[in-house]
Amino acid sequence: MSTDNSYSLITSTEAQDFTGIPEGLSFLLRFPQEHLFLLFADPDAILSRCSPQEYEAREPGCTAAWCRCMGQILEWIQHDPGDAPLISRQRYMQINALLTNGVQKMLNSHIPGTIRKGPVVYSSKDHTHKGIIQALLYKQRLEEEYEFCRGTRNASILVSPKSSIMPDSRFISNYNNLEGINIVFRPLRPDGSGPEKTASDDISFKCQLLALLEKEVITPLNKQLKALQDRKITKPRLLVKLIRIIAGYWPRLEQIHPPADGSCRTNYMLMQYIFMKFGFPPPVLRDPNAIDLVHTSLCKRIIGIGLKNSLALMDKMQQPSPTGVIIEQYTKRYLKKPACFFPRTRDYQKYLMPDALNFDDGYVAQMKQLTQEFIAQLDSLRTITQTGTRPLKTPLHGRKKSIINTQNN
Repeated sequence: MSTDNSYSLITSTEAQDFTGIPEGLSFLLRFPQEHLFLLFADPDAILSRCSPQEYEAREPGCTAAWCRCMGQILEWIQHDPGDAPLISRQRYMQINALLTNGVQKMLNSHIPGTIRKGPVVYSSKDHTHKGIIQALLYKQRLEEEYEFCRGTRNASILVSPKSSIMPDSRFISNYNNLEGINIVFRPLRPDGSGPEKTASDDISFKCQLLALLEKEVITPLNKQLKALQDRKITKPRLLVKLIRIIAGYWPRLEQIHPPADGSCRTNYMLMQYIFMKFGFPPPVLRDPNAIDLVHTSLCKRIIGIGLKNSLALMDKMQQPSPTGVIIEQYTKRYLKKPACFFPRTRDYQKYLMPDALNFDDGYVAQMKQLTQEFIAQLDSLRTITQTGTRPLKTPLHGRKKSIINTQNN
């Protein structure tokens, strides 16, 4: 492994002494093996409905795909040149390919490389009115600015139990309370549906959709992340700004839905990669699909809860890192009144990991079997020492000072 100073971000001195690798990756070493599976899988399904083996049986090859992708992310974080773009359209699609390759159930129900055409059903109790309206307004803007996005113009919403299609504009202006109804949200589709429509039209739309992804998300997100890398900023402030930036683009990623297969897990892994690249732990969402059709303000809080979950899953025998203390301070400040941002039936607790997971030996054995490829990679990282390495440089000069102040407080 390279020991030069080409990494674009650094981390706390304690983390370097602990592992000799960038701090974002060092957090992975703090996860006990029995908790690693929750980093890859849908934790809510594992905790409430099935064992790791049963979860894997639903989509054979899913966990191996996660391990391969996280292994690639380890390589990117350790060996990327300092001036390399953090994300790109090619890198986004590479993450998607790694996460979907060989996942049998997913590929049996989708044709690889095709666009998503079917409607998606959302229960209003799980998605906020503000989030659905925000998604519709964004979709309307795309339809106005990009001619190829007009295939579902003014025909996006099917409201049940009435089961009536309602034009977008009428829905936005007339619905103030979505309680007790279900929403069928049609994604972006090619314009036109006549008999002259051919398979090449779908291919053309897919290419245009990828161009839309780059223009609407990848390029502006990269620009903001690069500016954040280069700023002289304390790490607590860095965390606030990073969460704000990611929350601004994640709902767009879910809505554009550029890949037909595994869009949610691709966006989830991309977020984990970005946080580790900036020296933070990967957020762990109890339900990765919870980000669909949520308002930006709620998205910020869900990401904060994901970081809180990540710390909760780590080994409590180790001393908390300075970055962990910063995250704890952030969650206390911004999540101190959870009832204020979950109206009525929406429960803050459903986003949190339980205090006690109580996994039995059978669970741990299954988890180790399914994630043995990734565990082997982590074991190789644990063998790295500080001998012969140099402190990594950082453009974020204010971080060290902020960490010292945190420790003193």
